[in-house]
Amino acid sequence: VLSVSPRLPLMKLAVFCGALALGQADDLCSWCEGGQCNDVCKVAKSHLSLSITGETGKYYPYWVPAESAVQDLQTAEVHPEVELAVMMHHGAVRNGNEYLCYIYNSVVETFGKAFADKKTVIFAPQVYYPEDKPAEKELFWDPQGVTDSSSWSWGGNSTATVSASLSSFEVIDQLLLEASNKKRFPNLKKIVVAGHSSGGQITHRYALANRVDEEIRGKGLDLHYFPANPSNFAYLDGTRPVLPTEVTCDTLCNNRTLSTQKYKFADEPVGPGAGCKDYNKYGYGLEGGLVPYVEAVGVKNMLAAYGKRQVTYLSGDSDICNKPEQDAKHCTTCTVDDGGLEVSCADYAQGWCRMERAHAYLQHVRHFYGRDVHDLVQVPYAGHNGCAMVQSPATRRAMFGKLDEVTV
Repeated sequence: VLSVSPRLPLMKLAVFCGALALGQADDLCSWCEGGQCNDVCKVAKSHLSLSITGETGKYYPYWVPAESAVQDLQTAEVHPEVELAVMMHHGAVRNGNEYLCYIYNSVVETFGKAFADKKTVIFAPQVYYPEDKPAEKELFWDPQGVTDSSSWSWGGNSTATVSASLSSFEVIDQLLLEASNKKRFPNLKKIVVAGHSSGGQITHRYALANRVDEEIRGKGLDLHYFPANPSNFAYLDGTRPVLPTEVTCDTLCNNRTLSTQKYKFADEPVGPGAGCKDYNKYGYGLEGGLVPYVEAVGVKNMLAAYGKRQVTYLSGDSDICNKPEQDAKHCTTCTVDDGGLEVSCADYAQGWCRMERAHAYLQHVRHFYGRDVHDLVQVPYAGHNGCAMVQSPATRRAMFGKLDEVTV
């Protein structure tokens, strides 16, 4: 299923909506991060006892709604009222408390506050760096460059400054196994795993690599992943979309044509990423540099599993900005803020902007498996804005539309 917005002058409408919703200054290009949303709620922090907690004394922090009936995923209480579990991962800013509000308000808008508080387990992981001043007992990660394979968004391990460490993927494994505990939540039906921007990167790669999907679905649960607006994807082989080497202001990520663009694929990058030597190393692809968790799972096993998993890519149809290109070409009179779009040669091998990269990647995955696996929802009038993305009616229909016979 490919859900697209009406063929209207999307850029102009997105400018209006973004400026209205976010109150941006006149000199900022409002469509780049535009969209309407409610980002306010009451939050509380909880901590997960990990497989390494006994050795290290470290717990994993995560956020929950302050008024939720379930404040602790490891509660000893039984909650037969719970039907839905939702995890939402933050991006590079590491603002898990804010992302908790984004997704909580999405559930409230869909089902009502009573359902969100009593019948839903909602939680948002929190990755900390030392500069964030985590509490003594809180696990943290060491800062890495965005192209380093040990990045948390690529499944890298937590800090090596304590006696044991865990992959960020292993932490999510443990979170989801607790959330899917049928003794604790006997009437749970569905688990949603979502993330935006760098959170979209970890959600995508986790969907590809994790080793608990089959176990959770074996409990009769619907497990569905929603990576939103990541800067890049892990390609399944060495092919890449054939892209134009040069673009103009008019042809750079035109959102009226990208949604229907049919890509050809070549055995190596063609276009802005041509000649990139590391375009298929882990993170961008699966060749070399694998983090320990991914290496242990094995590429062969990952490729066999990924096409069978429920993945829906979320792409904001105003997430089309590319600051370096637009500035160099003097495309706008306003100031472009592309939300930290990653622009290495390996990134450019996947597309000129996030929207193009998402559409090309879906086509790649379907070409790789030879059938229509996975889906993409194009979110109308949303730019690089995690709050607007998850609260859009299009996203909420995709995330929650199959929760049968919900009783509010």
